[in-house]
Amino acid sequence: MLRNGFVGSIALLLQAATAAQGEPVDMLLCLAADVSESVTAGEYDLQRQGHAAAIEDAEVVSIIAAGLHGKIAVLYVEWADQLQQHADVDWQIIGDPASARAVADKIRNSASPPWIGMSVRNTSTSQVVEYCLRRFQTAPAVARRRVIDISSDGTNNVGARIDRVRDLAVSQGVVINALAIEDSLAPFPDGTHTRPDGGLVRYFETNVVGGPGAFVQVAGGYASFGEMIRKKFILELASLN
Repeated sequence: MLRNGFVGSIALLLQAATAAQGEPVDMLLCLAADVSESVTAGEYDLQRQGHAAAIEDAEVVSIIAAGLHGKIAVLYVEWADQLQQHADVDWQIIGDPASARAVADKIRNSASPPWIGMSVRNTSTSQVVEYCLRRFQTAPAVARRRVIDISSDGTNNVGARIDRVRDLAVSQGVVINALAIEDSLAPFPDGTHTRPDGGLVRYFETNVVGGPGAFVQVAGGYASFGEMIRKKFILELASLN
């Protein structure tokens, strides 16, 4: 009788520990959308709508549901310089069409960052990576796979060196993927921010992405953003099955 009571107590402790850690999911995914000065109002809307449409895409939801736990947790953050990270859509669990639609609607209807419309909004990719690393600790779920999904049309031009922050993330077991948005309508006369030497894809491959299976997807401007982010989701989620 004592043994049975002891075993029961251990089981309750294990259940409590699991609950304290959070709900098990197949991936923690931090979606980081660049809304710095190089992103026009129209491009901003295309980026937001593209993320929402990709999340509720039937193929994307089907792949999520086929995972071991059949669900992922998603955080959507819009970012610019070191002090500008805006996550109006906090961690959400996606596991079926209904939850995917709910998250997509939250993204479409979320409040815009307070700095939208300001004339100076630099690009600190390194800071948003650090932000996502901190936010993984606040997720209401746990997963062996943690991914930071960056979409951006330019280089890291303020804050810490992105390659050093990338290496820090990788050392913690985090994967960083990127969607390089080429041919943006950037208000930079010399074009070095959005068209660095060697091209934007090479810049992301060399400095930003990292971890097992990390990759750079390319969008030929914001008009193709929605379809390319959908394809990017599919590539990221394929590793779950």
